[in-house]
Amino acid sequence: MAGKRKKLHEMTIQEDIRYKGLLNYQHFQMFGWLCIVLSVVSGMLSLGAKLDEGLAKETAGLLGVLVYVTGLSLPFLLIANFSKILNNSEGYKKQLIKNSAAALVVFAVSAGFFSRYVVGATGKLVSDPEDVLPAMTSLFRSASPGGFVAFNLFIDLFLCTLFMFFLNARPKRVLTGKKVLILRVLVLLPLAWEAASWILKWKSAHGSITLPFWTFPLLTVKPPLTFIVFMLLAVHMKTRELRFCCHGRSHEEYLAFLKTNRNSFHFSVFLAVILVLAALADFIILFVLMGYQAGSLETLANEVEARFGEFSRAAIAVGFGEAITLLFVAPFVLLFSYTKEPKNKKISMLIPAVGIVLILILVLEGIYQGLGYLPFERFNLMEMIQKVVDLAQTI
Repeated sequence: MAGKRKKLHEMTIQEDIRYKGLLNYQHFQMFGWLCIVLSVVSGMLSLGAKLDEGLAKETAGLLGVLVYVTGLSLPFLLIANFSKILNNSEGYKKQLIKNSAAALVVFAVSAGFFSRYVVGATGKLVSDPEDVLPAMTSLFRSASPGGFVAFNLFIDLFLCTLFMFFLNARPKRVLTGKKVLILRVLVLLPLAWEAASWILKWKSAHGSITLPFWTFPLLTVKPPLTFIVFMLLAVHMKTRELRFCCHGRSHEEYLAFLKTNRNSFHFSVFLAVILVLAALADFIILFVLMGYQAGSLETLANEVEARFGEFSRAAIAVGFGEAITLLFVAPFVLLFSYTKEPKNKKISMLIPAVGIVLILILVLEGIYQGLGYLPFERFNLMEMIQKVVDLAQTI
């Protein structure tokens, strides 16, 4: 007869298991940045498809696949960040500095580029510069069903890391003892940011407000259920810590237990189950919304159906229906071990740089290819140069 299963606090590091997943955080970091690069490809192909019907037919199948692949970037990167913290290879401070700095850079660059070079440069070409910003706002509303473009993925990474920090950090100088409860209460701050972002997206998609461009890089990118998954994961790990330590075991013993293959495997199994459940929940929500929007409930009055159709479109704009992609992450998680160290840790620093370079190359190539589809009249280059020379000689 099999022995009685040991409880969490009864397990020791000497009773570890041999199984260790094949994938480490570096692999997930690569997967995440690859998905980001593919999201740029998807966006450029979508834009090109609107300009060229032939390209639209050729890339219809590829775009259908890329829509799901691009949604995997945040889960992969969050798991990679989570594993670094659990394995104590990179603490909260370093993670928060990196993610907040990256989020601020994206915000500053995008807001500055838009206000100076898009709005400013366009204003120099038109007779009424004050009409440029309203025109750009109208253009964004027509191009995006929700009236906004959320693209700053580092906001999501920062908020998830901040939530984990407030939940798990153990200060040594300030907010020690019972005062640490103040730190725990601060988990409401990232939750409030997430909630505010969802509300703004909802109202924008519903047409009740118009979001200015500078708010776009402050909006969360990924669907609500993705954040909820990692919030549950953080709470689960905190609960395990409390269960472990409430039976006389020390926090140092728990930190040692975190580095065992057993705990890593338990982490992977729990996360895989949560990802599957979240994907199924998102599918059910989307199915119900689509069913209502399609008018499947014939007993509803037309006015009620129309209002629910608006509700459905707003919910999809917020992100419901996108978390289905979490289902594809679950198999990778079962092959993942946060205790597995990469052979060369320096590669982790190169991965974001390579990703950014690839994105810049893709954007430049997209602009180059897209110029051929713009409906402006072509001019003779030599004639234009000669006119510039003639003008220079008269000065």
